[in-house]
Amino acid sequence: MGAPVEQTLIKSCAHESLRKEPQSPPVPLEAPLVHRNHDTTPTDEGRTLESQHAISFDHRVLGSSSSIPGTIPTAGNNSTTGSRFLNPKSLTSLRGRGRRTSLYTRHGVDRPATNPMERLPLNELLLQLEPIEKAFFIALDKQLDKIDCFYSVREAEFMARTKVLHEQLDELGDHKELVKSVHPHHPSVRTTCLVNISKLRIPFMSPAVDPNRTQGHDPDYLEKEKIQREGSVDADVERTDWKKKHSPVRHTGLSADPEDYLFAKKKLKKAVLEHYRGLEVLQNYRILNLTGFRKALKKFEKSTKIQAQRQYMSEKVERAFFASGKNLQEMMVNTETLYAARFARGDRKRARTFLRTGFRYTSHHFSVFRSGILLGVAIPAFVSGLCASFQQSTRDDIPAWDALLFLYGVFLIPILLLFLVGINLLVWARARINYVFIFELDTRTRMDYREYFEIPTILLAALCWAFWLSFRRVGSPHILPQYWLLVWLGFCAFVVLEPLTLFCKSSRYWFIRKTAKLLISGTRRVEFADFWMGDQYCSLVFTISNLYFFVCLYTRKFDEGWSKCGVSGSPQWPAMYVLASLPFYCRFAQSAKRYYDSGLITHLINGGKYFVGIISYLLFYLWRQKGSHSHGSIFVLWIFFNTIYSIYASTWDLLMDWSVLRPRGQYPLLREELIYSDSIPLYYFAMITNVLIRFIWVIYIPHNGPSMYLRTFICALLEVLRRWQWNFYRLENEHLGNMDQYRVTREVPLPYSFDHTHAEDADNGDDGDDQALQLVAVRERDERISRARKASSGRRAKKGEIRRT
Repeated sequence: MGAPVEQTLIKSCAHESLRKEPQSPPVPLEAPLVHRNHDTTPTDEGRTLESQHAISFDHRVLGSSSSIPGTIPTAGNNSTTGSRFLNPKSLTSLRGRGRRTSLYTRHGVDRPATNPMERLPLNELLLQLEPIEKAFFIALDKQLDKIDCFYSVREAEFMARTKVLHEQLDELGDHKELVKSVHPHHPSVRTTCLVNISKLRIPFMSPAVDPNRTQGHDPDYLEKEKIQREGSVDADVERTDWKKKHSPVRHTGLSADPEDYLFAKKKLKKAVLEHYRGLEVLQNYRILNLTGFRKALKKFEKSTKIQAQRQYMSEKVERAFFASGKNLQEMMVNTETLYAARFARGDRKRARTFLRTGFRYTSHHFSVFRSGILLGVAIPAFVSGLCASFQQSTRDDIPAWDALLFLYGVFLIPILLLFLVGINLLVWARARINYVFIFELDTRTRMDYREYFEIPTILLAALCWAFWLSFRRVGSPHILPQYWLLVWLGFCAFVVLEPLTLFCKSSRYWFIRKTAKLLISGTRRVEFADFWMGDQYCSLVFTISNLYFFVCLYTRKFDEGWSKCGVSGSPQWPAMYVLASLPFYCRFAQSAKRYYDSGLITHLINGGKYFVGIISYLLFYLWRQKGSHSHGSIFVLWIFFNTIYSIYASTWDLLMDWSVLRPRGQYPLLREELIYSDSIPLYYFAMITNVLIRFIWVIYIPHNGPSMYLRTFICALLEVLRRWQWNFYRLENEHLGNMDQYRVTREVPLPYSFDHTHAEDADNGDDGDDQALQLVAVRERDERISRARKASSGRRAKKGEIRRT
């Protein structure tokens, strides 16, 4: 199921607040239609539901106000198919005579209806409409069928998933007992479960029931629901018998190692959480579409003066499968109970607090204010320090001033990328790209983009002030200018690693875990956040490779021979090459792992791109080690492999990462679906600049011009800007892929595997008995439904007589 469902399946449905608008009970058709106070004016809660998107039907349908051909019953006739008819010419005047407040309603006295069309059933009302008005209801029926079909399929999937999770949690309990018997004093098995999950009522779907037959198309659905509630004991017995016959057989043995138990418990905890999130999304989808139908019909009534909302909602929408939501509510309650039983020591309140994440409506005015203050403090310090670095007196007083300036540039690049990622988050949030789901962030503790900006701005402000202190020689000669950079690095380590909650601890630790996972690439499952993080580090090769240069400078104390720490003429160039190619090694290992797990050749082709990049960097450092003026065979090979890598990477960016260069589309070379539809020229600008920056390495070839240190800094700066631009369209493409596949929750691998074939084989000999028992149960259920229907019709007749008197 895709992210988010309400935006991907029915684009024509109203995008509403998720609060359910109260409805007045439908008036029985046998009784005369009367006006009540709650029918005359809309409720206050109904006014608060503001639609952002209307159902996209022909505007001519809503604008039609011509007369209705045909005949309708009069208001005084109690029968819905009475013999008295009105003149078709008089029907136009009846359209506007709808619900109005009068002396009767103001004093709480009911009066007869003034619009005879309100008491018609839907099928007779449609016969009185013009073709252009019927088109509205035809389109509405198509949307209703589409929504109902989608909802029924999704609910069946969640019911199956609920059953699987129940089996997994049962197995987790057995696993715990096994570990407890072997390690009785281990802390992971000391606590006991306070709820017996075997007694929970999981939504049961009998295998004999046709899944295509939905309760929404049964006219006696409400009576059946009542009888099912009254006969819950029989349903429990049937559920228990079915569970005994279809109980799974464990396919793999359990381990008595407490670490294996803790790993399985962690996996199942995450799986239950994702399952509950999916149930919440499906519930929101259900409520959203119910609200959309009410708003569409209300707009139709307002435009045409034809009262049809009550008939359509009661005869069509309320009988649809998605209108009830009973099974969905049961699954949500049972999931809360399952979670409380295994992970919250039976505390339902604690389980609901953890599962029901919801949306955080918090103000971030202070975060924005602090970020602005930090930027305002950083810019003057940077400008002042930069001006001081060009003064001759400063260069005379600071030994190896150019090396120190280069080091500040080395550490400016990652801080700049951090700040630009904040702009990415801002645009993704405004464009409604579900980056929280894509990056698998915890919705309870994730940072808002306004909170995120505080971290790069405080690091940037600290770097600019360290830069100013160094080149203004503050504290000299007691404090050397080179020491301020070390102070800044210590401050960065404190901001990233501090155990307190000053700078969003959960988000910082998520970053640390993803970075550490890169170092063991190829041994773990690769998610989107993993290879996205690897691509970010591939754009920081300039900083990573110069870490050796940084250590070498401080080891030599910035003496006159500091140039030996560089690549040219240095015997330690292999260390710089290993650091520079490390992100490419990680991405190559990730691609190989993804190919091993999925078998898709595209991952192997993507890995080839990084392998060519590793070779091109090797040739680049070999050429630099011999001197940039050399034009031998190594130089030719470097040009050749760098050209292949640039073409390779540019093609992959456009075709795979961005999914552009499509021959058929609304805009040339672009895909059909675009999220940034208001910025179409930027797509073409990004396509051109992405290719040009991929070939920026050509500035290393000329002999004359700026020094090689300045050229590498320029290339690194442009590469960071290219990566920032790349992030926009990569996340857009990923989000559209999730929408196409209806993905809004993650598929968490379950720790236990079962074999259901034995249980199915055991049932083969009892098929005849099972079918006979099912026939008997169906007959008894039909008899109960028939009796309930007769009783309900009798109660409706009595109420009609009371109203008529």
